[in-house]
Amino acid sequence: MFHSSGRPGRPVDRIWLQTLREFGRPVAVLTRPEPGWHRLVGRGSVDGLLQRLDLGYHEEHTMLVQVTTQRRLPEHVRVFSTLEPDALVDEFLLNFSPDGPVRLPGEPTTGTGRLVVDGMEVEGRRLTHGDYIATLAAMGDETVAVISIAALHDQAVRLTLDTTVIPV
Repeated sequence: MFHSSGRPGRPVDRIWLQTLREFGRPVAVLTRPEPGWHRLVGRGSVDGLLQRLDLGYHEEHTMLVQVTTQRRLPEHVRVFSTLEPDALVDEFLLNFSPDGPVRLPGEPTTGTGRLVVDGMEVEGRRLTHGDYIATLAAMGDETVAVISIAALHDQAVRLTLDTTVIPV
């Protein structure tokens, strides 16, 4: 049996715990998701190595927040990807609604933003496009990104780290 080193309110199902073990690094999760929000886990691998974890938080089939943690892969892996704010917002809008992709008019604006991880502010990049915001920040060998509807972004950038599972 395994357990997460996380505090109450963090995901603790068996598949999540196995995913944490495979990822082998801290993963950003919302500090306080709203009661009733459901969670979807997405995985991105390169050459058989788990590189990216997406935690999507949704309510009534509408995506509200996505938290992505992407780790740097070992030097021998020659294929890699980077997280770009505009691509993340496009991906979020593609999955936002069961009615299909959301298309936004106009151009996004960029600037500086911040994540608050375990109470510490981390400076990053911010992209706003309509009512959607993405904030990305480098944290050691990981990049953490939060994409959300604007009304929830101040709550969504408050994160905590879930760490690898430990045997009981």
